[in-house]
Amino acid sequence: MIAYRDVIRVIGFDLDQTLYPKSPAVDAAIQQYILEKIAGYRKCTLAEADALFRGLYRGGRGLSGSQSLTALGIPNGKEIVQEALERANIADTLSPDQQVIDFLSDLKTRYEGLDLITGSNRANTEKKLRALAIPVGLFLHCITDDDASKSDGSAYQRWLSYYSLLPEQFLYIGDRVMSDYEIPKKLGIHSMLVNVTRPDRALDVPQLSSLLEALQYI
Repeated sequence: MIAYRDVIRVIGFDLDQTLYPKSPAVDAAIQQYILEKIAGYRKCTLAEADALFRGLYRGGRGLSGSQSLTALGIPNGKEIVQEALERANIADTLSPDQQVIDFLSDLKTRYEGLDLITGSNRANTEKKLRALAIPVGLFLHCITDDDASKSDGSAYQRWLSYYSLLPEQFLYIGDRVMSDYEIPKKLGIHSMLVNVTRPDRALDVPQLSSLLEALQYI
């Protein structure tokens, strides 16, 4: 494991279920919407749709929601997931956490860059940040799905392009194995996973039960 404080110059954060804890209620609402779409397209029962989706999604350890839909032959997977996020009214379930706000504010004073790279679109990103009382201006750069995609790595490439630094001087903190660890790792970016309930021993990355545990590293 690297000495993060000595190596890292820029820190990027995911938004959903990273800057706020995982919510079973929100997850259930999102997945229910997705399952209904699968059942309608595949003309199967919700139980059958659930089995198909879970086999690919694997509780967040496999394909993303949109990638799972694509693998099932369902078009416009990204749009369907975005619809689900919007219908779930995630922002309405969020509330400010002063410890998280203080944590981010402290990092901003100690690192060259503090950025947000999220799969949410800009409108939803700003709505969620307002609910969390986190100013958008706290981040030097805010890359949303309107700008580039995390799933194909273009969002991370865009992030790297903003600095004259080596990829190994970047740290990305998120909650999903594929989009927040495996994809940035291919570009040489370090990662941490937070809000992890079941650590995977096969992963060579810190897997923390809460965001604030990252303080011990950075």
